[in-house]
Amino acid sequence: MMNKSMSILFTILIFASSAFAGCVREATPLEEDEVGDLSVVVTLDFGERGNETANLEERLTNGSITFEPVMVSNNTSAYRVMEALQLRENFSIDVTYYVGMGAYIHTIDGVSGASDYSTWWGFYENGEMALVGASSMMITNNTNISWMLTSSADY
Repeated sequence: MMNKSMSILFTILIFASSAFAGCVREATPLEEDEVGDLSVVVTLDFGERGNETANLEERLTNGSITFEPVMVSNNTSAYRVMEALQLRENFSIDVTYYVGMGAYIHTIDGVSGASDYSTWWGFYENGEMALVGASSMMITNNTNISWMLTSSADY
């Protein structure tokens, strides 16, 4: 489990490296070799900002939604799961690619963190803050991943 100071340091590192941001690419559905028998359940938690979503508001319960599983093959990244899910469920993600760190999802269905970095989309695996980014996390068994709009006030 990542302690609070490590979590804050991780977040600062992500935002501090923005000068090294890469280009944006368009999401694509899972390739045939990425579809498999592993179940990934994705939850998005907008908290009190669920009314700001572009397409998901009517489907949210208490600001959150858990989708039917995405079925993937071994070693498909959590980021690819999110790309496929946004296409399947009709919402958008905005991503910045950081050199050496990979993709960072900063906006989900029109809701982004604050420009002063007091809120951001935290990435979690099985209820714990992930130790790597979504593009580095490879799915190797059935799992639950989530993005939660997180506030520095929580730390």
